[in-house]
Amino acid sequence: MNWTELTSLIARYNSFVITSHMSLDGDCVGSELAMYWYLRSLGKEAVIFNNEPTPDKFLFLKNTDEISLEKSVRQFDVLIVLDCSNLSRLGWDGTAQQVSAIINIDHHRDNTQFGQVNFVQVDASATGLILYDFFRDSHIDYPDYVAEALYAAILTDTGGFRFSNTNGAVFSACADLHARGVNCSGMYDRIYASFSPQGMLLQSRIWSTLTFYRSGTVSSMEMPYDLIDELGAKSGDAEGMVDLTVMATGVEVGMFIKYGPEQTHFSLRSRGKIDVGRIAKKIEGGGGHSCAAGCTMSLPFSEAKQKMLDILSKELG
Repeated sequence: MNWTELTSLIARYNSFVITSHMSLDGDCVGSELAMYWYLRSLGKEAVIFNNEPTPDKFLFLKNTDEISLEKSVRQFDVLIVLDCSNLSRLGWDGTAQQVSAIINIDHHRDNTQFGQVNFVQVDASATGLILYDFFRDSHIDYPDYVAEALYAAILTDTGGFRFSNTNGAVFSACADLHARGVNCSGMYDRIYASFSPQGMLLQSRIWSTLTFYRSGTVSSMEMPYDLIDELGAKSGDAEGMVDLTVMATGVEVGMFIKYGPEQTHFSLRSRGKIDVGRIAKKIEGGGGHSCAAGCTMSLPFSEAKQKMLDILSKELG
């Protein structure tokens, strides 16, 4: 990939806001931290703004304390949107910053090419892998904590190397990141095997809602948002539960449903027969990959769930 347009635009401007999509994951956070380091290494002014807190499991990554939940009232030159297919998935109006340019770096196939500069590589397993390639191709050396951020991005968006997007490019990059100082087993432990007692209780309650539909081809788990506060858990404690919804034999589509009184969010997973990204895209603000996607309906839980089950029943024939 030719990175000249990206490096030229960054060289032209001095101040940058970095952001990503709602429901933050490892690819969001890791990519943001890597880009933040790069801009700061060039002497640029850079801030990371997200619309929600960083999940606890990623707080060990260096510079997560620099991520702001307070949107700056001052204007910046450039908005850098990472791992986000469209601006509506930011959860805030990024265009309100009135920036001179938007840089869009992503790997979702439904990306709307909303930037003045768009680096959308749909065959990349993670946005963090795109940034890894950028650093490698541009001969940019970086410290071990940036390697950790990139590794976290790749590790999580491949589901711990379990998803079908795990390939030779992934393992080649991770081997290099290991050589740069990443403790691979330690990273896995911090991200996938370190939960508070409250987090484990939250997961047990979510597991108890497991239900199968359509002769076992569809499964769901559910979580009311207020359960998090009830148990003293964190929202990040539920991250990854959706991946477990497709573990049972015979399941084609799994959904993890988070809901409040008037809004219901679906995280969707597919074994490949059903394109959940196409389904999610039909709902405003939704999108994702063919086997992993998400969307939100402005409907109460029971009504939204039945609507999604009807959609899936039609897709499954």
